[in-house]
Order: sequence, then C-alpha cells, then structure tokens
Amino acid sequence: MMMKSFGALSGHFNEPARGGAPSSLIVIMHGWGADANDLADLAYPMSVRFPGAAFFIPNAPDPCSMNPMGRQWFDLGDTTDGPAAAATVIEGSVAAAITELGLDMTAVALTGFSQGGMMSLHCGLHMAQRPQAVVSFSGALLGVGDIAEIEDRPSVMLIHGTDDQVVPFTMMQAASTILATHGIEATCVTRPGLGHGIDPDALTRAIDFLAMHLPG
Repeated sequence: MMMKSFGALSGHFNEPARGGAPSSLIVIMHGWGADANDLADLAYPMSVRFPGAAFFIPNAPDPCSMNPMGRQWFDLGDTTDGPAAAATVIEGSVAAAITELGLDMTAVALTGFSQGGMMSLHCGLHMAQRPQAVVSFSGALLGVGDIAEIEDRPSVMLIHGTDDQVVPFTMMQAASTILATHGIEATCVTRPGLGHGIDPDALTRAIDFLAMHLPG
C-alpha cells in the first residue's frame, strides 16, 4: 500500500496483488468524520477475489466541520450543492486514475460507507461516464436529479443494517423504491441486527456482487 494522488484527491493506493497492469479499479470512499485509514483494510479481502484490481481509498477533500482530525465529502447541512461539488472532484479523480492506469469506466466500481456510500451512489448515477458497478454500505440516495435520463446505468447494490441509528435502515428502502421507479433495480442486502457498520457477511455479499460485474 502506498499514498498516491489522482486529480485533486489523495489517499491509499494498492497495486494489483498479482502484479502487472490492473484489470479493474475499485474505489472505496470513507464516511463522514473519518479518513482513508478507516477503510484501507477492506482492500486486502477484496484483493483475494480480485487479484488484478487496483484499489484507491481517497481522503475526502474537506476537513470535517465537527471533527478537524477527520474529513468530509460535504457538510451535513448541505445535501444539494455539497454533494454536487464533491462529485465533481471525485469524477475528476477517477478520470485521472483510469487514464494513468490504462482502464475505462467499464472496469471501475465505486464503493463507500455512510457518507462515502452516498457519494458512490450519487456519482455512479450522475457522472458523465458511469462506472460498471456501485456498492453503497449504510448510505442513502441524496437526490433524484436527472436519473430518468441516465443511459449505461451501473449495477447497484445497497447494503444496510436494520439497527443503524446513524443512517436509518429506511433510507435503503427509500432509495430502492425511488431507483426502481426510474428503472434501476438495485440489489438490496439487509443485515439483521447490524448497526452503522460493515460486517463480514456484508463485505462478502459486496465482493460476490462485484465479481459479477468486474474482471478479476
């Protein structure tokens, strides 16, 4: 693992476990008030299934408004302009990454937890060039926007614990319903008794889902 920058974002970068040029790129975005270190350990178990994947776990662009030691993708009081601004930064970073790595968006997955999960879903639905797959752990759909006009729609998985007291489980249900009305059938994974976190079963389901959409 090394520190690397793509565009305006920097964070942890893992080259493919098998060595050589990557066959895919998996981006993992952390939650509000955390940083790239929080989810860096997810790259190893995922690399077992995806030895050809490169992993980028970036730090969010802004210091957290409530925790200066952490980072945020957007301020919690701004769920419209904040996510849009963050999405522009993320899109530029992913574009820089695939150019450097010699990939295209059909080999990219955006994943994230909590606020990072919200951004993975938001970017996956609104980027000019959309990723192949999106996994949102304990996230939410930030806004419908122009979903109805989206072509080349990514495959989407939503994973949520029923006992989440930070981002309520009902947010997954609401997102799934809204996406379905726009022709996007998200794969939903309910984790009974899980709070605001990622447990081994949730991670396994995410890996199995990505394996259906990304080269190894």
